[in-house]
Amino acid sequence: MPLVALDNISLAFGPVPLFEHATFRIDRGERVSIVGRNGAGKSTLLRMVSGEQAPDTGMVTKEPGVRVARLEQDVPVATDRAVFDVVAEGLGGLSDLVADYHRTAVAVAETNSPRLLERLGGLQHDLEQLGGWHIEQRVELVVSRLSLPSDALVNTLSGGWKRRVLLARALVAQPDVLLLDEPTNHLDLEAIVWLEGFVRDYAGAVVLVTHDRVFLQRVATRIVEIDRGRLTSWPGDYAAFRRGKDAWLANDAVRQEKFEKRLAEEEAWLRQGVKARRTRDEGRVRALMAMRRERAARREEPGAGRLRIEEAGGAWLFGAHHARRPRRRHGSERRREDDAPAAADWRAGAG
Repeated sequence: MPLVALDNISLAFGPVPLFEHATFRIDRGERVSIVGRNGAGKSTLLRMVSGEQAPDTGMVTKEPGVRVARLEQDVPVATDRAVFDVVAEGLGGLSDLVADYHRTAVAVAETNSPRLLERLGGLQHDLEQLGGWHIEQRVELVVSRLSLPSDALVNTLSGGWKRRVLLARALVAQPDVLLLDEPTNHLDLEAIVWLEGFVRDYAGAVVLVTHDRVFLQRVATRIVEIDRGRLTSWPGDYAAFRRGKDAWLANDAVRQEKFEKRLAEEEAWLRQGVKARRTRDEGRVRALMAMRRERAARREEPGAGRLRIEEAGGAWLFGAHHARRPRRRHGSERRREDDAPAAADWRAGAG
């Protein structure tokens, strides 16, 4: 049974759906990278996995008792609490005890007060009773590896350092499913190398979104691509995904070229004279109408940096390096080609 499963989900925030009847499963021990164009819905997919965003339709199921933690892409944290305390929040119920132990230990080091020593001993006993001693050490390790100032107030940090705090909080939680949205942002090389090892050795499942292709290549065991509302799973690392995707695009281009050629031939056939129309068969007209519906429903792959500007007599399509105007369409193509006119043409020719 997968840790988390999204079955037949659909979600839209506007006229074009982000997801259409998509399916996504996460198994224990795998490291999945979500890829897709900006705005394709990568962060939204992570929020659906975490339960923060519900799909419009479809189901999201989790194995009983599964814990999920997510590093957000944005930096919403604003608090006058110490860095260590915020990081310790990732521990859940033990967070207050661990944070209290850390603050008391710092105070003892500064004052060596007998009262504080007694309190520190009590807190240490409580930690040992709850099995939390190694957990406190986990927080210390993550804070150290990310070079965080443990006693600094979070409100005094820059946006980049606040994001490190959020990353640390997600890592110390050690959930069954760890969701990381751009985890290498604002990290130096040493911290990135440590994070690579942490993710590769992680016992649970990791799902991440990153523009860092080197990091992606080194940690991912599966790539899931978001493309025009659909999810496609590609086993292997990022290099294997690129090879498979390039081959698929080449094959798809051939398929689409054949489809467009066939559609143009059938449209030309439909526009033949009365004498030719009388020879038509109803099955061929139905097939043409089905091709028209398929063509109308197709969501084209968006081009990089393209802007469409409508004007009288056509539309200009601007790309990153050129601007071109599409071929002039025939009158029958400019009309909205629904099924009724085609069927009416066939009946007129057959009569």
